[in-house]
Amino acid sequence: MINNTQAFILSYNKYKTSSIIASFLTKNSIIDAICYRAKKDSKAFGSDFESISKMQISLYQKKQPNLSILKESSIIKNYNLLEKSIYSSLAIFYIREVLLYSAKDFDERYFILMEKILNALEKLEEEKFLLEENLLKNYINILLRAFEMKVLYIAGISPQLDSCILCSSQKSDFYSIIEGGIICENCKINSKDAVKLEKGDIDFMRIIKKTSLIDIAQNKDINNFYINSITNVRDIMNKSLFNHLNKNFKSLKVLEEVLFN
Repeated sequence: MINNTQAFILSYNKYKTSSIIASFLTKNSIIDAICYRAKKDSKAFGSDFESISKMQISLYQKKQPNLSILKESSIIKNYNLLEKSIYSSLAIFYIREVLLYSAKDFDERYFILMEKILNALEKLEEEKFLLEENLLKNYINILLRAFEMKVLYIAGISPQLDSCILCSSQKSDFYSIIEGGIICENCKINSKDAVKLEKGDIDFMRIIKKTSLIDIAQNKDINNFYINSITNVRDIMNKSLFNHLNKNFKSLKVLEEVLFN
């Protein structure tokens, strides 16, 4: 059966001498496909895999759940500005890796999220001449925390930030990864991983939870929240993803070495 669909590439690896096995994020699922001659003949898909782009792909899918075969591919939209930016390029390696392990529950929202994070990063790159380098790096970090928050939301484990997740107390100044939300002074006694939140941390998390990615990219004031909250919120988001996926992301270590130096 031939299936024509839109896709984003998440990963690809060499297969034998001249072929590639690639993982595509589509609106319905992640599809693994073998791409014959991709390395031997650059016209046979090779350049598509190396670009940051939204693609149209044509797949031959067997009835049995084996590898599909990529028949054709074309680029719908190429994100040239992101390819030219070391910061955005590294961010996308991380985004792809997260989605490769999280977007396996047949939810179209992962595909939509991928497109929205690419558009938001592109917006930043379009305006980077207005930003100092450190400010650009800050905004990329903010977008990544928002991306992580939205991955957790799609997975059905969005952090509870309105009141104590255990007793509903409004005065809650701690966060528990295990419980999945903020907890109060009394409940933290029973928590094994309670982390003290600094002033503004909850507000920052609420902003990135409820605000669209493109609006975050265009928000000129959010950096003020970010500066005071980056350490706690970054740590909370990273540990929350690990708790969800039981996966350490190699791309994140490289990304943070660049963004925080």
